[in-house]
Amino acid sequence: MDMFAKPVVLLTLAMFLAIGIERLLELVRAVFDHLEARQGKAGAEKWEAAAYKLRNRIEVRLNNARSGGEPALQLVLSIVCRYLGPPSAESGGLIAISVDQVRSASIRLRYKILAVALGIALAFLFQIDVFALVDQELNHEAGRSILVPAWLGIVVSGAVMGFGAGPVHKIITALEEARRLRK
Repeated sequence: MDMFAKPVVLLTLAMFLAIGIERLLELVRAVFDHLEARQGKAGAEKWEAAAYKLRNRIEVRLNNARSGGEPALQLVLSIVCRYLGPPSAESGGLIAISVDQVRSASIRLRYKILAVALGIALAFLFQIDVFALVDQELNHEAGRSILVPAWLGIVVSGAVMGFGAGPVHKIITALEEARRLRK
């Protein structure tokens, strides 16, 4: 068995790059947190302004949903609940928009977008296409072909790498399991 076949090397590279993206984003986040902490009150006021803006948008949507009926209202409320904090003494016992929740969700979204963009860029740089690897395996064994354009396979592979080592590991495990079942 050729242990260093092209599919194995590319999947190993994909796993390495996914872990590298995760570590790089941890460093970027630490720098961002440090810079934000140095801003002091100005940084906190920025997030408070974002929370107030979100609150105003939610109020408009809730008012529109009330006129649209119960299903629309339930949908809006389920989306809104991500940004709500529990009732507290500061909020007078009411459920209120949580600045921490808004900050956390905003930062998570930004870093996930950055990670996926990095993953796609690295997938194009190294021409990592999981679909092509699967197609190569299937052509050797069963003579079948998966009809996926190369650019789409690279984009999907990069997005998976951007989501982290967990999804890449799941793909590798699924490929190993498929190979084991074919034998």
